[in-house]
Amino acid sequence: MELQKKLSAIQQSIKVPKSHTNTFAKYKYRNAEDILSAVKPLLGDCCLVISDELKELNGVAYIEATVSLQLGEEVIQTKAQAIIDDTKRGMSAEQKTGSASSYCRKYALNGLLLLDDNQDPDSLKATPAAAKEVAAHVKDILEDL
Repeated sequence: MELQKKLSAIQQSIKVPKSHTNTFAKYKYRNAEDILSAVKPLLGDCCLVISDELKELNGVAYIEATVSLQLGEEVIQTKAQAIIDDTKRGMSAEQKTGSASSYCRKYALNGLLLLDDNQDPDSLKATPAAAKEVAAHVKDILEDL
């Protein structure tokens, strides 16, 4: 219970601006290091632990990151996964694995800390027509309930 209060306070206080720019796709982003720099001063007596596990499903390798916030015996965790993309050219196996690790760590941190990523590059692809299609699909699903 005490940990939930501390996490709520951190979630309400943390500010992590998107201070990096992808010049190729022209969008702003934050990385895991930015999130960690912002959360460290807010942790107080809580402990933040991040771990990765290499997993495989149907022959596809992926990384699963677990972010744990601990206070005494209390623990709150989030997880995120990222496929190790073997098709990326110009990267060593270590770089591909590290890229997947960074990606899923960032999203596990985002989930735990409730960081808003509404300007994620994937969200920039939406068009009014696509939004109407999604809304109609959601409406159909809700009517079936």
